[in-house]
Amino acid sequence: FHPTAEHVLASGSADTTVKVWDVMKAECKVTIEHRELLQDVVWNWDGSMLATSSKDKIMRLVDPRSGSITGEVEAHNGTKTSKLTFLGTHGTLCSVGFTRQSKRQFKIWDPRKLSTPTCTTDIDQAAGVIMPFYDEGTNLLFLGGKGDGNIRYYEIVNEAPWQFAIEDFRATSPCRGLAVMPTRSVDTTKCEVVRMLKLTSNSVEPLSFICPRKSDLFQADLYPDCYAGKAAMSADDFFDGKNKSPVLQSMDPAHAPKDASAPVAKAFKPAKSASQLQSEVDRLQKYVDKLIGTLEQHKIRVPEP
Repeated sequence: FHPTAEHVLASGSADTTVKVWDVMKAECKVTIEHRELLQDVVWNWDGSMLATSSKDKIMRLVDPRSGSITGEVEAHNGTKTSKLTFLGTHGTLCSVGFTRQSKRQFKIWDPRKLSTPTCTTDIDQAAGVIMPFYDEGTNLLFLGGKGDGNIRYYEIVNEAPWQFAIEDFRATSPCRGLAVMPTRSVDTTKCEVVRMLKLTSNSVEPLSFICPRKSDLFQADLYPDCYAGKAAMSADDFFDGKNKSPVLQSMDPAHAPKDASAPVAKAFKPAKSASQLQSEVDRLQKYVDKLIGTLEQHKIRVPEP
């Protein structure tokens, strides 16, 4: 979904097209043709640009309103899948892919100058496709590979060398997929800066990345205003050519919005087992039979269901 416009969706499919939709009107507004199977489609910070990668190794920058391709380049010369993510307000783009020798690497690109990457970093030699995620608040780029047990993370900066390796999260269970929770969901009292969900072969595991600080006070430097999850404009405004930055909210619990109409989170209740459900059905059936018997005693006819 578009980061700032309401009900605007970009989709990529096996017919090698990217489509931009107005979901409320169930209408495809723009179709962008590609030559090969699509591998990734991502929005930039304010949704004014799309980036795509495909099996022909080409990374393309697309105007989501006109459908015109504003730039393209061979991001990685390996044949395996490449993935993309925009680096927030930095305005740059990160691509992750493979070399001809099957080395995994990531590159940082300036969309205004695609002829040469700003930075190229080799990661290792492995077969798993890497999934990139960028956290705007901490300027951290997380790279998790399918089949890997570890997740690497790098700090992104605006000058050479453009990135610094920070640390690896290591685990024994191989990763099948990753998702990042919205920043507004982290626990500021524990200095949790990023929360992920990791898919394994038989479970979904929550992962917390915590900055080791002992103070109980709110750490303003760790928690700048974050994406609020609200639309900044309508779909019509977007397709009319308007751009707006995402709506932000404070992470300080003292400044949390007090919205009486906001839904209250309900406590989690585990689903009942088949035996529990059957016991409940049996109990209700006995109660119905008792009611029918009472009505028949008073000569009240009970219609068939």
